[in-house]
Amino acid sequence: MAPRASSPALSENEFDIGSALFGNDDGFDTQENGLGADFGVSLDLPNGDGSDDEAFIAATQAASNRKASNLKGNTVKKGGGFQAMGLNAALLKAITSKGFKVPTPIQRKAVPLIMDRQDVVGMARTGSGKTAAFVIPMIQTLKAHSAKVGARAIVLSPSRELALQTLKVVKELGRGTDLRTVLVVGGDSLDEQFNSMTSNPDIIIATPGRFLHLKVEMDLDLSSVRYIVFDEADRLFEMGFAAQLAEILHALPSSRQTLLFSATLPKTLVEFARAGLQDPKLIRLDDSKVSPDLESAFFMLKSAERDAALLYLLENTIKIPTGKTEAAKKVDEAAAADNNKKRKRDPEGSNFHGSPTANSTIIFAATKHRVEYLSTLLRTNGYSVSYVYGNLDQTARKAQVMDFRRGLSNILVVTDVAARGLDLPYLANVINYDFPSQPKIFVHRVGRTARAGRKGWSYSLIRESDVPYLIDLQLFLGKRLVSDKQSAGGEPNFAQDVIVGSFIQDELQPMVERVHGLHDAEGDLIDLEKVAGKGEAQYIRTRNSASTQSVKRAKELLASRKLTGTHLLFGTEVYDALREKEKMLEKISAFRPAESIFEISHHGASNTAAEVMRKRREQIENFKQKKAQSSTDDLEDEQGVPQSKKTAELDNDSDDAEDLEDADSESESEDELEVSVSQPESGKAGKDDFQNSEFFMSYQPKGINVAEDKGYGVHSGSYNTAQQSSNFLESARAAQFDLTNDETRGFAEPSKARGMRWDKKSKKYVARTNDIDGSKGAKMVTGESGLKIAASFRSGRFQEWRKTNKVGRLPRVGEMETSANRAASHNGGQHYKHKAQKAPKEADRYRDDYHVQKKRVEEAKQNRIGKFKDGGAKSELKGVDDVRKARQLQQKRQEKNARPSKKRKF
Repeated sequence: MAPRASSPALSENEFDIGSALFGNDDGFDTQENGLGADFGVSLDLPNGDGSDDEAFIAATQAASNRKASNLKGNTVKKGGGFQAMGLNAALLKAITSKGFKVPTPIQRKAVPLIMDRQDVVGMARTGSGKTAAFVIPMIQTLKAHSAKVGARAIVLSPSRELALQTLKVVKELGRGTDLRTVLVVGGDSLDEQFNSMTSNPDIIIATPGRFLHLKVEMDLDLSSVRYIVFDEADRLFEMGFAAQLAEILHALPSSRQTLLFSATLPKTLVEFARAGLQDPKLIRLDDSKVSPDLESAFFMLKSAERDAALLYLLENTIKIPTGKTEAAKKVDEAAAADNNKKRKRDPEGSNFHGSPTANSTIIFAATKHRVEYLSTLLRTNGYSVSYVYGNLDQTARKAQVMDFRRGLSNILVVTDVAARGLDLPYLANVINYDFPSQPKIFVHRVGRTARAGRKGWSYSLIRESDVPYLIDLQLFLGKRLVSDKQSAGGEPNFAQDVIVGSFIQDELQPMVERVHGLHDAEGDLIDLEKVAGKGEAQYIRTRNSASTQSVKRAKELLASRKLTGTHLLFGTEVYDALREKEKMLEKISAFRPAESIFEISHHGASNTAAEVMRKRREQIENFKQKKAQSSTDDLEDEQGVPQSKKTAELDNDSDDAEDLEDADSESESEDELEVSVSQPESGKAGKDDFQNSEFFMSYQPKGINVAEDKGYGVHSGSYNTAQQSSNFLESARAAQFDLTNDETRGFAEPSKARGMRWDKKSKKYVARTNDIDGSKGAKMVTGESGLKIAASFRSGRFQEWRKTNKVGRLPRVGEMETSANRAASHNGGQHYKHKAQKAPKEADRYRDDYHVQKKRVEEAKQNRIGKFKDGGAKSELKGVDDVRKARQLQQKRQEKNARPSKKRKF
């Protein structure tokens, strides 16, 4: 019998379930390509058995999610919308509901690389969508909650505010999934965080210090982590988090995917070697370090005029109204109408998602004492003010930021703790009351405004001691330094130039008098100002120093008085009128009589005093010529610039020493200064060159901008940059300034970072090189990585919590979660304590709601709630206490009356 012909239908083993689920996709043929097809997803996943099946399903889903018009064979177009990235439908819906239509440049470049499971280092300016750039692929990769125990993604943030902002984005984009996310930050209850961590979360958003505390206390196993993100990576890898990150990174598996994101990153990734990057892809979008929609103005003033200048900016330039804001008035009206005072804190109130005021302003100060002083000063002037600093209680910080977000206050006074992490999309203005000592701090400060295509302004108050830092910032941004109408070359461009000037003195002086009057009227302001002055002195001593070239250039600019002219912000007509007045005053102040009092009317006659003055003039003239000649020779030797470009004519008739300084300041332009700083030193003309251009390799990179590289450096914020070394641990120990130290205690720490300290317990001097985490002699234990961590991390709090809550054995990583974990996740890891039932108040016949309240009281009596639990009527049964009390009262009455009992005795 002839064999039967084979059936055209596929057998059970050959049936393609992928095509049945997702339909026919162009360019997708299982029989021809099999598992060898290029789906754009790595098939080597680290999780044991079934990894090929998991990769096959992920690739099939990604291919089906892409638009058919964007598919060419087995490849996908780069760029386009979110639909071209292969995202699932739930995630696309969440992205659309959040208002994202087209991915930003950092998202367009980073998301495909992250979904290909590559390590990525991303840099883009603030407000460019960096958070969504790593949250979107994280949700796409994790997909849904895993019943296996173990966290799969960790996001580390340097501050609590940034962690809260990241949690908000994760919740919004993960709305269509059942992923469990927990927040682990300092200041919150440890017991609640213990409960959250035992609920088997998928994503952990944390600050390094508290997360390390929970890891050591709970003995967490991080072997299941597949995805770790360092948000604001340059801040995380600075001194304050060195020990915490070393311990956390040691516990992570080597197969993890590592992502680093920040607005300021150096071009060289050597400083991030400890993050464990494996063949990382660098995405650097720093063409515009600040938003092109940001306009900036820099004002020169004296220290005594800063408070008056701040009030002048708020009142005349920004024009912020005093009194309560419109949002606060609406809340008060609603509270009065509903007779509910707690409505003010209701998150469902009006304008919860942003400040509705068009002139909302954030003011940056250096210390927490200055923040307290400025907030009190502004409140005294009638402004609605919120404030945030590092040492503020977490609950108070949330309340203050919430008031500013909702528009209940239109001014937020903060330290640099809020320079990163606060997402305030409606912020209109930024004021730098204390000028930042690092260019990247300025970038993060002004990055709070001019976001998402909106316009914004930044105003900076500069004293003479801040001018070198202004020069550093100008070189870092690569913009022109403009101080007058002639150098502006027409209409001033506040977005493209660094425009410096001073206030109109006639308008600023009334503000100065007002501040003095407030100090006389309010005694607290004087005390707060004294404390703030002492804290600022500590801050100035510990901030990092500016570059040598910037200090030299700043002295020349101050000597030439180019920065003291009226600012172009006040208009060209006002500028021209005030400029003429300033020129006349300069001529009067620069007037020097040709003869002294000894030479008047003694021209021909021989006079001893006149002869002495003539000899003195000759000596001064010779000295000035010799000094000018020696200075030009030194400049030629150092920079190799011809003398004709570096010297200026000296006025032989003037005795003022400022003329010499003016001549030097005019000799060097901004372009020459930038070239001298940014380019290697050129040799002298005519010098023999022994270098072979074909084989010589210089140790200095070509085309590098020194100012930009230094500004982006991780350790550029250290107090003594000369002591930095290439070793990361030594550099961390040498770093002596921390942005979060906004109080005096923090300023006193860096000055003693090296050397020995006195240990009270051992009563001897011990080395301070082991106090990286700032434990200051507290008891230390050795962690898993070998570094010393604080012994307080192993305090036994978790074991006490388990005993109190009767928590038994917890499942290990890789095991299936128990019903207790699922129950804890349903209520969000929180214990509902509000179980008390209270009876309503008695009905008042004179109120309008008398009948409604009477009905509620009757219902409470029927249900026996609160005081009606024994029924509505008064019980006539006496208890033991009632009988005892009655007997005591009867005994007192008998003793008081001294009468025998009326009972007859037989």
